[in-house]
Amino acid sequence: MVEHHQTCITQSQRQRADQQILVWAWAIALLALTAAGCRTYHQASQTIGNDTTDVDAVMCRVDTGNAGNIEHTADTRPLTLEDFKSGNEIQYWEITLEEALSTALSSTQVMRELGATIMRSPDLVVTEQSRPLQQTDPRFGIEGALSAFDAQLDVLATFQNNDRRFNNRFFGGGSNVFIQDRHDYIAQLSKRSATGAEFALRSITDYDANNATGNITPSAWQQQLEGEIRQPLLQGGGLTFNRIAGPGGGPGVYNGILIAKVNSDINDMEFELALRRFVSDVTNAYWDLYFAYRDFDAKHFALEKSRETWLNYEAQKVANRRSGAAEALAREQYYRFQSELEDAIAGKATQRTESGSGTQGGVFAGVGGVQAAERKLRLMIGLPQRGEQLLRPSDEPIAAPIRFDWDSIAAEALRQRVELRKQRLVVERRRLELLAAKNFLLPQLDMIGRYRYRGLDKNWIGNDSAFRDLGSGDFQEWEAGFELSLPVGFRQAHAAVQNAKLQLAREQAILTEQSRRVTHDLAAMVAEADRAFQQTQTNMNRFLAAADAVETLEANRRAGLPVNLEQLLDAQRRLSDAQTSYFTAKTEYAVALKNIDFEKGSLLRNSRLYLASNN
Repeated sequence: MVEHHQTCITQSQRQRADQQILVWAWAIALLALTAAGCRTYHQASQTIGNDTTDVDAVMCRVDTGNAGNIEHTADTRPLTLEDFKSGNEIQYWEITLEEALSTALSSTQVMRELGATIMRSPDLVVTEQSRPLQQTDPRFGIEGALSAFDAQLDVLATFQNNDRRFNNRFFGGGSNVFIQDRHDYIAQLSKRSATGAEFALRSITDYDANNATGNITPSAWQQQLEGEIRQPLLQGGGLTFNRIAGPGGGPGVYNGILIAKVNSDINDMEFELALRRFVSDVTNAYWDLYFAYRDFDAKHFALEKSRETWLNYEAQKVANRRSGAAEALAREQYYRFQSELEDAIAGKATQRTESGSGTQGGVFAGVGGVQAAERKLRLMIGLPQRGEQLLRPSDEPIAAPIRFDWDSIAAEALRQRVELRKQRLVVERRRLELLAAKNFLLPQLDMIGRYRYRGLDKNWIGNDSAFRDLGSGDFQEWEAGFELSLPVGFRQAHAAVQNAKLQLAREQAILTEQSRRVTHDLAAMVAEADRAFQQTQTNMNRFLAAADAVETLEANRRAGLPVNLEQLLDAQRRLSDAQTSYFTAKTEYAVALKNIDFEKGSLLRNSRLYLASNN
């Protein structure tokens, strides 16, 4: 009796030791897996804990209307017309177009534009985070699509203590009172393959101690090792479907790795579109400022000529006591030119050249005003609105005629235009979706297989253990079969295929129409460049003729010959208008040449700008 009692104690201690070993083994395994995860999140106190410091601070700012942090800028009072009249010497930064583009791209996180989209619709603004935002999207990004094929570890541990009475001994294992202590431990590692197959490897460990009279031993451990596979043979199976739709895809829902890759490439195209528009707007702002300086020169020259005329007639009025009508006309002309000069210096709050104003690349607005145009350029390239030096373009527009081979540039536009490249990707995405949709016309037929090793004994490990019994290989089980499921009529599947066909036809029609529009806009810009160059030549001749007329009249006046005052004043106005028209045509020619690069998709390349690949 004593020996039996000691044996029971020894067996009980061994069982408790097995339980402790199993619990510690699981704990160590879980800690090792957690520590090995290089992307695990460690801010548990802020998420699952009760530390509300951060969220309270956020809500405090929301409730008080002070949400977000605003970075203080170093901008000071802007330059005005009064500063220009102060007589202080102005320092200039002779900036090239290449320097302007370099400064703009190195000092911005946002693709700026001359409109106010960033104020009206900030969600539409493209920033340097736009590309990584799409790539890291947990739902539609590449990493999100790949995560469907990641291995999954599932762990379950349950503990039961049962104490119940039965009216029938059969249900109580030979006793009316059933007492049981039961533990279940399940660990499973599962993974989905590229063909849609689901693989699982699991370990099942049971501990059961009860008072059933038919037990071999009062308590026992059972150990199972099981492997399982489920392979779709029709719907949901195959490399093509799973790479397009992903393992969780359904009719109309396609988010596989190939779709995610195409979406990423489309996002890159959208970023390129924004960068091209940004470069175009910076270039437009540069030529706007160039014209503003040339317009200022013309107005300043006209003012000096009118001043000379006015002072001459004022002297005649004082000396000869003649009628003051001539002096008044000359004085009116002087103040007219002074008014135009003041506008040429300060400028007005008028819309200037920007992408999309008439054409994709923008039509030169011909608006003067050095200070206003200089502030616009500073805004575009990321400089404070006022600096120690005033920006002044040092590049001159191309003066020579440029002839384009139409067949060559038209083919280049159709090949390189980013809108067409983006739309081609959309068409290919629709083709992939059509392929995936056709898969749902098949019934769902899965092949199922399962194989299992079993072991049972009074201990978990060691002698007389479940693991030793499992290792003997005496108890093996297997299961195989097929599972068929199909909706009668496949109504949803047929609708998905028809919808995918319509989507593909729509995108192809859009691509065709976009191609027509690209060649149309390119032809318009080629014609505009030719017109602007011809206007440059014509207005240069007009300017020279007007200058000759003014010089002849001024020479006659200085020689004491009779001069018609109204004719002289009119000639001065004509000279000023001709000079402004000449510089307007030169700037229009520069913008038109830029727009040809814009329309044929070579603006970034010719600006020596290239997008780095993320692949």
